[in-house]
Amino acid sequence: MAKSATPILKIISGPSPTSQGVASATSGGISPLISALSTAADLAPLDGKQLFRFLHFRMATAKRAENRSKWFGGRLLNKLSGESPDYIPLSGAQVRQAFGAAGIQPPEFAVAAGQYEMRLDFARKAFDALKAEHDA
Repeated sequence: MAKSATPILKIISGPSPTSQGVASATSGGISPLISALSTAADLAPLDGKQLFRFLHFRMATAKRAENRSKWFGGRLLNKLSGESPDYIPLSGAQVRQAFGAAGIQPPEFAVAAGQYEMRLDFARKAFDALKAEHDA
């Protein structure tokens, strides 16, 4: 399938009152505290160097997923682990920062608390822009 036919962003999850209520009910109320700490970490903006390192790690993970996808057992492992050779997982805040680094207007629907998967070629554009910025 051609890259232009695949979406740039896949929406994994967004903030939802229903999902928050179910999580609270199944964890006896402890989930909101743990979830709040996780959400706070995802909402905190990364500086340019941190974003560069984060994208480097995510792209290396996608490269390993690509290498594994060449055989059946590797494709199964990718499916079970949720790793993709074509997309990298990012929080909404990271998506907005990556688009900004690449000089692209972030989409309106990308909220900071959401979870998304960004197509690898767009993550590479952000990575290359950040690399040029830090090498200069």
